[in-house]
Formats: sequence, C-alpha cells, structure tokens
Amino acid sequence: MTLRAVIKAGGSAGVDRDSVADLVADVSRSDEIVLVHGASAETDKLQAALGHPVETVISPSGHQSRRTDRRTLEIFAMAALGVENFLYTEKLQARGIDAFGLSGLSGRLLVAKRKVVRAVQDGKTVLLRDDFTGTVEVVNVPLLRQLMGPGRVPVVAPLALSTESEAVNVDGDRVAARIAVAIEADALLMLTNVPGLLRDVNDPSSLVPDVTLDEAEHLAVGRMKKKILAAREAIEGGVGEVVIRSATGDPRIRTVIHS
Repeated sequence: MTLRAVIKAGGSAGVDRDSVADLVADVSRSDEIVLVHGASAETDKLQAALGHPVETVISPSGHQSRRTDRRTLEIFAMAALGVENFLYTEKLQARGIDAFGLSGLSGRLLVAKRKVVRAVQDGKTVLLRDDFTGTVEVVNVPLLRQLMGPGRVPVVAPLALSTESEAVNVDGDRVAARIAVAIEADALLMLTNVPGLLRDVNDPSSLVPDVTLDEAEHLAVGRMKKKILAAREAIEGGVGEVVIRSATGDPRIRTVIHS
C-alpha cells in the first residue's frame, strides 16, 4: 500500500542534507512524499555577509522567531530558494528522484494571512508593522498532487503569497503540518539537529521517546515550541503520526507524539 507523508528538513546548522536526501529518495520510490525545508542557518550567513544583522522576536506567548522586515524577507528568499531548495532538488535528482523545486509563491501553492506581529521588547508588548510573516490558510492541493507520486517529490521552500498578494515568510514546521493535513498524510516526520524532544536540552540522553501533545508542550523550550505547535496542528487535523528525530543517526532514536 502506498503511504503519504510530509518530511520537514530543518534549516539549522547540523542538519545533513545528504542524509535527508538519502531518506527522501529511499521512501519516495514507493510512497508519496512532500519535502519541506527550512533555511535558518543559510539566512544567518547571508544576513551577516550582506550587513543586515539578525533580529530575534519573542512573542507574548514565548515563541521565538526571526524579525522579517522586507530586506530580511529578500535575503531569506535567497537562502531558501537559491541555496537550500537548489541543493535538495539537485541531490534528489542525483539519486534518481524527479524533484520539483518550488516555493509557496509558485502557482499560489501556499496562501497565507499576513500576521499582526506583537513582540515583547524591554518588558513591553509592541506592534511590528513592517514584519513580513504569515500563517498559511490555503494549500493548493490540486497543484501539489500533480507533482506527487512514487519517484516524484515536490521540494517546498517556506515562502507564501499573502491574501494581499505580497510575499511572506512562513514557519517551515507549520507549513509542513498544514500540507500534511491538506493532503491527508499518514505521517509527518520532522528532521532536525537533535535526537528529538529532550527533558534537558543540554543532555541528549534525556530523550522522551513517546509523549502526548500536552506533555510535549510542557517540556518544549525555545525552537522546539514551534515544532510541538506544528505537531498539534497536524494531529488535530487528522495526520496519523508525528515524529521528531535527528536527520542523522539511528532512526529508532526519536520522539513520537500523539494526542
């Protein structure tokens, strides 16, 4: 039986692209796979090289994200499409997989509502009016299905078109969850640079192998908070299984999240 899954490759330093490509190529020969990737490390490098320093935003609920003004959005597009998407598409083609590199702007694949971004600065909550981030509301499933199939993989960079027809940056983990729900995926696999959800972020041996959503939300800190939020959106949307694990190493070392 053909399975359907979304694989999210983290964009942080330490996520090995060849390991991701090997996995995607292997499973996509028989199953339907969509690959979504991030680009945070490459964006950091480009922002430094182009003299546009990274700014971090902390929301009132404690979620951490990149401040995305228009220039940062353009640099993110360079990193996401010009580096990550290009390399994953190339690596999959080299492994005999017909990969299609695209972003959410392509064919209105992802349509998002631009966020009203509030951030905590110096203990006060402020409104960021020049932030180009959004939340995906619509996935162009007919377009995506044309590109899916055994041996064929859409490779999606997390940019979207806003309802006002502006480009926006959208969180890659939540994009992966939204696509997984839209295509009625059996599973969402999030590949990152840590073994999974840890009780102590400084101790890899503190891995939690099996956890409920409520427990995961209690344990998650930092960037892991967004992954658990994405896991909730996927599971509540009907996705059968959410797994977080390292892009390298033993695939049996992982965190499985359930309701």
